[in-house]
Amino acid sequence: MGDSYLNSSLSFLTFAYRENLFAQLDKLVEQGKDLDGLIIDLMQTGFSLPLEALVKFSIFAKKLLKPQGVLLFLKGDGAITLTKDDPSGGLTFNVYDSPFGIFTRYPLLADYACATVSGIDRRRLKGGGSTLANHILSTSIPVLTAEGRQIKNDFTLPAPQNWLLQLIDDYASVESLVRNAEARHQLPSDEALRCLQEFEAARLIFPVFSRIHFLANCYHNRKAFRLGRYMVACSILTEAQLSELLEKQQEEGWGKAQKSFLGLLAVRAGYINTRELEVLLDDQYLYGGYHKRNEDELPGGARTVPIETMRDSMIGSLGAIDTAGVLQSLATAKKTGLLTVEDRDKTLIVSIEAGRPTHAKLNKLRGYNAMVEFLTVWTEGIFVFRDKGQSQELDESCRLTPVLDRLLLDSALCQDQMNQILASFPNGRDSILERVWNFDTLWAQTGSATMKFMDETPVMRDDKRIISELAAHIDGLSTIDEVIRSFDRWPTHLIIKAIYLLVELKLANIQQASLFRPLSILQRIAAEAQNLLGRDLNKALLQSSLHYVHGDSAAATRFHIDHEGRISVNLNQMKRHNVPVSAVLLELRRWMEAYLAYCRRQIDPRQVDEIVTRIVNSNNAGE
Repeated sequence: MGDSYLNSSLSFLTFAYRENLFAQLDKLVEQGKDLDGLIIDLMQTGFSLPLEALVKFSIFAKKLLKPQGVLLFLKGDGAITLTKDDPSGGLTFNVYDSPFGIFTRYPLLADYACATVSGIDRRRLKGGGSTLANHILSTSIPVLTAEGRQIKNDFTLPAPQNWLLQLIDDYASVESLVRNAEARHQLPSDEALRCLQEFEAARLIFPVFSRIHFLANCYHNRKAFRLGRYMVACSILTEAQLSELLEKQQEEGWGKAQKSFLGLLAVRAGYINTRELEVLLDDQYLYGGYHKRNEDELPGGARTVPIETMRDSMIGSLGAIDTAGVLQSLATAKKTGLLTVEDRDKTLIVSIEAGRPTHAKLNKLRGYNAMVEFLTVWTEGIFVFRDKGQSQELDESCRLTPVLDRLLLDSALCQDQMNQILASFPNGRDSILERVWNFDTLWAQTGSATMKFMDETPVMRDDKRIISELAAHIDGLSTIDEVIRSFDRWPTHLIIKAIYLLVELKLANIQQASLFRPLSILQRIAAEAQNLLGRDLNKALLQSSLHYVHGDSAAATRFHIDHEGRISVNLNQMKRHNVPVSAVLLELRRWMEAYLAYCRRQIDPRQVDEIVTRIVNSNNAGE
């Protein structure tokens, strides 16, 4: 077997996003191309693709990709994949907040991307990807197929593939294999991962990489899965083969004593061997079963399943243990390594040395702010600790000086202060605040004046600059919770203290009147009036009354009337121009008065008054 045996097993192509791209893809379809990976280079254009372009790409993906193939949209700060791993023929959509996230799942594609897309730094590949995905990959156990065992015994593969194949014993994890290959043969870790994916593509080992997204999604979503679904998802079985096995399972009887378990039937049919079945059941137990036995397990007594799948690693979910408990358990054990915690679009990275946190990063937050945010706000997420792990993302700006006990104490104090402030607002986190109309002038006048937060800490010059930026998000439309989510430069406790400071200084007010109530009333009045006036006349009255009141001013552009005569407010325009909600309320009320006056000229005024009275009264009754 020559060097080409594995190297030719996967086919990738890269295209830059240009005007003639779809014509090029049409040619590939005409030529009958069958690809494992298609990379669309968006380094110059970003993700600003029109919807119709995405629809076209999905059609091409179905025509050009092999099963398990991937269409990758790649740019400097993110990646999107459409993967052909849905057994029903659809595409699986995944978004990565770093372009390096795709390389855990597709190491060979990563190598090709580095060679064909400028601006992708190969040195950062090792640290890329999600915590959980990396954990699943590193703890996975490659098991040789019958063909893999034969080739291992024949020694026909060239180095370095042969080196790695000889290390596979059906029990060593990916991390162990990569570490041993580096120690014994000086084989770089990314090269070892590429070899493993070549083995998987050539079916020398049972699937490893194609399992990652399925297991990560099930664990994230706390979703149990059946063994048959799992084998289809990672391409061990086709849907037709699974159906055949399920029919055989039914034929063998439903009683516990007679029932043949699906995994044993798959072994008997030659789809997997007994060692691979053990590995699949361990995956099902850890990532999909939440430590509950289910009907697909092997009969005949208890089976030892590792809760921690590696001696150097720990995985778990917040909720079963709180944030302080995670850090304290690592401190008690005097662990050294890397703790990462994921929750939706947030990722915390903490470097631990002999149990003491030394560096931390949470999205844009660094060091102390990152740790306090984690300890005061997070209640959900998946954490992974990797012994001796390191991250290139943690630099000097992420350094932590306080010891863990001080961090825990400070965080508890911040939590109390947040609760105290939120309790003083009428609707807590759901309260809506609006800055005063002349905020910029009044804030500038504070100049060098000494100010203090509610805990008596001084407001520094940098704090004032950030508060000024924060104030732009206090728009009379967003709740405090929405302001916190939209402003990622500060931790939650500082944002809440700053909001409280602005309220105390009377630079922001709690919104008493809602824009949406009068808007809803006008929408309902116009809808009922349209039944009497007809759509075209009603639309003409809406447009005429709006122009009469606001002419061609900016106020007129804040309101929109569609072709059906439906009314809406352009909230983005309000936010862009920092228009107070109270001002828009006045504009809306003046328009409503003019519209009603126009209606009374066209139909019986009593009918108009009856509509208004009924809608206003029903709105009041619903409050």
